[in-house]
Amino acid sequence: MKGSMIGTIVGTRFQIVGRIGEGWLFTVYRARDRLTGQLVAVKVLRPIFASQRQFVEEILKAFEKHTYFAHPSLVKYFAAGETEDGMSFFVCELVTGNPLSQLLQRRLPLPIHQALDLVSQAADAVGYLHHNGVVHGDIRPHNILVLPRGEVKVGDYGFLSAFLSSRIVETEWLELSAPYLAPERFQKNIATPESDVYSLGVILFQTLTGRLPFEASRITDFAHLHLTAPVPLASNLNTSVPMNLDATILKAMAKEPSQRFSTASEFRNSVQEVLATLAIETEKESDRRETVPLISPTEESKEALSVWQRLFQSALGLVLGLFIGLVIVSVVIYALLVGTKPEEVVVPDVTGMKLTQAQQILAERNLKLGVSRWEFSNEVPKGHIIRMESPLPNQRVLEGREVLVVASQGVTKVTVPDLSGQPVQDALSTLKKVRLRLGQTVKTYNETVPEGYVIGQQPPPGVDVPEETPINIIVSKGSPPPEPEIDWSKLPPDARAVKVAVAVGGTELRQVVQILVSDAKGEREVYSGVHVPGDKIVKTIVVHGPARIRVLVNGREVSQPQEL
Repeated sequence: MKGSMIGTIVGTRFQIVGRIGEGWLFTVYRARDRLTGQLVAVKVLRPIFASQRQFVEEILKAFEKHTYFAHPSLVKYFAAGETEDGMSFFVCELVTGNPLSQLLQRRLPLPIHQALDLVSQAADAVGYLHHNGVVHGDIRPHNILVLPRGEVKVGDYGFLSAFLSSRIVETEWLELSAPYLAPERFQKNIATPESDVYSLGVILFQTLTGRLPFEASRITDFAHLHLTAPVPLASNLNTSVPMNLDATILKAMAKEPSQRFSTASEFRNSVQEVLATLAIETEKESDRRETVPLISPTEESKEALSVWQRLFQSALGLVLGLFIGLVIVSVVIYALLVGTKPEEVVVPDVTGMKLTQAQQILAERNLKLGVSRWEFSNEVPKGHIIRMESPLPNQRVLEGREVLVVASQGVTKVTVPDLSGQPVQDALSTLKKVRLRLGQTVKTYNETVPEGYVIGQQPPPGVDVPEETPINIIVSKGSPPPEPEIDWSKLPPDARAVKVAVAVGGTELRQVVQILVSDAKGEREVYSGVHVPGDKIVKTIVVHGPARIRVLVNGREVSQPQEL
C-alpha cells in the first residue's frame, strides 16, 4: 500500500504526491488539491481497523461533522470518504511542524515562557471546541503540532465517540492516552470540558518539568495513580516555576471535576495571567540592570564647601549621635530595672489537637508552640499533636516559654514492592515483610508466564501506601488450553464456525467476559471466563442458521451485536 498510493486520486480531487509517515491509526500522505492547487494531508485508515465497520462509520461521521470548524490553532478538516476498494480517507490541513511529543522526548523542561505560550495556544483551540459544544477527549502531546515559528495546531479532535465504539480500537487508544486522562475517564470514560482541562494540566506539567506527573507501564497502574495519588508540585522538579503556576496546575488537575477550571478558556486565562506576571518581573529586572546611578547637583555643591564648614558639620553630627545614644541606653536600663516581671501561667494540655488550634490556645497564655520532631502514627491524624515533651501539661511556667511537642506525620507508609515474576507464596512473604497484606487475587491465562506466578498487581510498584494496605494481584493460570476440534460430521448442514475476538479493556481488575449466541438452537452462553485488562480472547464458536452474537464484560455489552 505504501508505494501504490502515490499518484492515486481520492475524493475526486486530491492527488497523493508523497508519503509523510505512519501512526497507530493512520498512514499519512501529502496530496495536492487539483481544484485549488493547495497542498493537503490525506490520512488513510490502517487496514487493521478497516474491518471494524461501526468504528469506520463513526469516525467518518465525526470528521465530516467538524469540517466547518475554523480556528487558527486547530487543524482544519476538509473532506472524508471511502475509495472504491474500501479504504477510508480523511483530508485535512497540511501542517509543516512536529508534534509536541518530539520536543518532550529528551525529558528536559522547556523554557517557562515557551511552555506557557505553547500550552496557552493549545488551550485557546480547545476552548473554541468547548464553546461550540465539542469535547476533544484525546488531548496529548502527539496531537499538538508545533510549527517552526512557535505557532500551535491541535488535531484529531472529535474522534472519541468513534474510539469507544470498538473494543479493539479503544484498547489500542487507551495505551497511548492513559498518561493524560482525567481520573473519572478511567471509571466511566465520559469526556467533559473539565476532563480536557485535566489533560491540558498534565501537558503543562510535562512541558515545565520534562516528565509526567504520574509514570507507569500499565493502564491499570495509570488509573490507580490518577485516581488516588496527589499531584506533585512542578516547582519541586523545576525551581524556576513560580507559585502561581503551581496553583494553576493543581487546579487543572484536581481529582474532582467540579474543582477544576470549567473550560479550557478559563484555564488559558490563568496561564495568560502567569505569563503577564512573568513579563512584568522580567521588565523590572531589565530596568534594574539598565539603571545607571546619577550624580545629583548637591554633590557638586558639597565639593565647594570649605574645609571648616565640613569639620563643623561632622562635629555637630557626632555630638547629636552621642546624645541620642545616651537617651536610648537610659530607657533600656530603666525598663530592665523597674519593668514588669513575666507572670506565671499554667501550661494547657494540647495533646491530640491540630497544630494550628494548639498554637492559638497557647498564644492566649503568652506561650509559644515548637515541634521538636515528627513521628508516624496510625492513631493520631497527620498534623495533630501526639504528645507534649517539655513542659508537661498543667506545669507552671513563665510567660513567653516555648512548649515543645511531637507532631504526627500520619499513618506509616511503605513502598509497594514489585511482585511480578514471583510465585504466589513468595509474593505473600514479600508483602508480609513490608507490612502489606494480600487483597484480591485474579487468575488468568498467560502464554509466557508459568502457572502460579504473579503477572500484575494493583496498586503498582513504587507507590507509597499506608501499612496494611491490601495489594491485589493477577496470577497466571499458564498457557490457555487448545480449542477443541470441531467434528463437522456430527453437525447439521446449517452449522458454521465463527471466530469472535474480544480485547479486554477497562480498569477493574476482575473482568468477567461472556459470549452469548442466539440462533436456530435458541439463546445460550458459549463462553464465560475471568480476565484482566489487556487480555485478548479469540474463540471459535459454532452457530446454526441466522445468528446473533453478543459480547458482555461484567454484564455490560461492550460492542454492537454481530448479526450473521
